[in-house]
Formats: sequence, structure tokens, C-alpha cells
Amino acid sequence: MGTLVIRTWYEPDQVPSFRARVTYSQDADDDPATVVAANPEEALSVVRQWLFTQYGSPDEA
Repeated sequence: MGTLVIRTWYEPDQVPSFRARVTYSQDADDDPATVVAANPEEALSVVRQWLFTQYGSPDEA
């Protein structure tokens, strides 16, 4: 079973101000990986890829 955690915040002095840190592992025994994103689409892309790796593409169902 994998784990994924998303932390989001805003940095008002930056453009864009959105920030996210996505920390994930594919398996409980794996060391976690971390990706930092500057827009929601980047964060969602990481989440989608993680889900596809865990459960397969929705097209495969």
C-alpha cells in the first residue's frame, strides 16, 4: 500500500504564489520521494501519476 501526502501554502511575495509539496511512496517499505510544485496542475499531475502507478489507468478498467 502506497502513501501520498500533499501540503499546500501560499507565498504572497511570489508569482505565482501557490506552492505544494507532494510526498509519496509506492510501497510501505519504500523511501518517500518529494516533489515541489508552483501551480495546482503540477501537483495534480504528480497525484495522477501516483494513482495510475498504484491502480492502473482508468482506461485499463
